[in-house]
Amino acid sequence: MPEPACQQMSAQLVSLTEQLPYLVRAIRALGLRGNSQSDAEELAHDLSGITAMVAAKFTNNRTAEGILEALRLTVGCVSLGLAHAHPHGDDEAATGLLIEHGAERVFQQGFRLIKELSELPEVAMVSSYDQSPHEQERRLKTNFLRFCAADPNAYWTGHKIFQREWANRTAISNLIDCAKWLREHHETGPIREADMDADGVLAIALIFAIQGGGKIVAKAGQKNLESLLATIRKNQPDIEQSWADFLQQIPPEYRPLLRTRIEQLRTSTIIATIRALCAQTKPGKASLTKLFQELQNHGGNEIDVDYA
Repeated sequence: MPEPACQQMSAQLVSLTEQLPYLVRAIRALGLRGNSQSDAEELAHDLSGITAMVAAKFTNNRTAEGILEALRLTVGCVSLGLAHAHPHGDDEAATGLLIEHGAERVFQQGFRLIKELSELPEVAMVSSYDQSPHEQERRLKTNFLRFCAADPNAYWTGHKIFQREWANRTAISNLIDCAKWLREHHETGPIREADMDADGVLAIALIFAIQGGGKIVAKAGQKNLESLLATIRKNQPDIEQSWADFLQQIPPEYRPLLRTRIEQLRTSTIIATIRALCAQTKPGKASLTKLFQELQNHGGNEIDVDYA
């Protein structure tokens, strides 16, 4: 085989080795050490115990398939814990951590990350059921199975996938916190309903903010929409200035998110339609109905249907 082809194949094998689960790489690094038999035996004993526990609690300790799945989860969870402690892929440091503190402690670190991820929202819809013990347990198990399954002999990108999911859910959590703040400062008093469509809250608040005055509207119906049109027709507010005044009422940590939503709304159909209807002396019922339907598309479950 020509030398360049050999070099290319060698590079590919090295690349594969570097992408194996962190635990597998650490075990290989341990094997390269001298006098490592005692440490290797202790590590194997720890990993066997963890796998048995995972099989009993999460898979099935009575079938070969269940035990194999538990092994994959053990490999992934320990690898996640190692990646959290040594994010730059230091196999020697990872080996040292396993030997010094034991595989169980590293597994617990990985599992703690999964638990913290499970406590973050996946979607921007809030329900009272979300906090029930049954739902919390279900989410924990689902996330453990989803993010910790790792084939010891295949590419492993679990930590990167975990980081992306963490960033996504953190953004959703920030969105929900912003919506809760808007509800708490609703113009007619705090909204105490347990269920919430956070995207809908932000959309309503920004649509109604165009009337000016910095008012915060977090829930609305058709009567509110008609009042909005009447106010805009009467005062002819500068929409951009109205949004700027609205943002001044908002805590700084939520303003970047709201500015992004304003960018999306600025050229939206609903803003253009509101402008057009406000130019009319008395909009027809059909036009108002169509606009209310558009508001429902933006506000979702946060729209009260007063009348059709």
